[in-house]
Amino acid sequence: MTSAIDITIINEYLLIAGIFLMFFNFLPTLFYLVLRSDAMHIDTGLTFGTNVAVLVFEVSFIFGSMIIFSIDSLLGHLALPLFCTAVIFTITMIWATYQMGALNRRSMEVLETLVGVIEAGDENLDGHSLHVQNLSMLIYDYLPFYEKRKINPMNLQYASLFLDIGKLGIPRSIIDKRGKLTPREKQLIQRHPEICVEIFEKIPSFTNVTYWVKYHHERVDGTGYYHMKGNDIPLASRILAVADTYSAITMPRSYRPSLSHESAVAELRLVAGSQLDEYLVNLFCAIPQKKVLECMTDVRDRMKKYQSGDFKW
Repeated sequence: MTSAIDITIINEYLLIAGIFLMFFNFLPTLFYLVLRSDAMHIDTGLTFGTNVAVLVFEVSFIFGSMIIFSIDSLLGHLALPLFCTAVIFTITMIWATYQMGALNRRSMEVLETLVGVIEAGDENLDGHSLHVQNLSMLIYDYLPFYEKRKINPMNLQYASLFLDIGKLGIPRSIIDKRGKLTPREKQLIQRHPEICVEIFEKIPSFTNVTYWVKYHHERVDGTGYYHMKGNDIPLASRILAVADTYSAITMPRSYRPSLSHESAVAELRLVAGSQLDEYLVNLFCAIPQKKVLECMTDVRDRMKKYQSGDFKW
């Protein structure tokens, strides 16, 4: 009698553990289904359908196990198989998540290397996009949770790295010009976000990324390239605008010296509410100076890898 009770208790614990493990899997599955995958992983109908199927299985397992828990005749026969199923499923999900994370990291490393090599041969870039990437992610880290939910962080990194890729389509004589630009030259410079869109238009999964890049020069007062105003400008584009402006001010150019962090913050505050989003400027200016400066230190360390070769274009 005692032995039978002990076995029943063991079966109950096994089933509870199985339910707990499946619930542990359910939350991240729901999270990724709602937020979708990043641009490197095209969210096709098949991918969406697979995620839904996994979610349905997890929910069915949880509710089915709860029903079985109350039926002694089924508990003794199904507790161990269900627990083993939950363990195997959990291990598979952890492995898949790890592989996906590793793929994301490798993709980002390749992209950062290509951008670093391109910018290593240009004294007016020299890590600018990598700097914008670091700054954008720093701003993202300080956003409230409800704002973070609007942005896929991997896509934000892609957008920050592609920020100036469109300048490859602008003549070098215009990019490096020290004097005042003519109206025609200014018009060509203003096309660089649009050129980025044209470069990636054949890759549907990058639509959101290039959309953010296209509008990163918009002014919140509506006087930007496309005359979008305030919150009509994508949040990611407004983040990129703050990061890009700060980076442009603090990095040296052939036609002007760089400014200090304090001076750059003062400049940002001057254009808050007209050129840049006031909320994001205030958020950025409240970030400890040490963390902001570390963004540039990281860029300098990474750019050293590309300085030994001649990559001028």
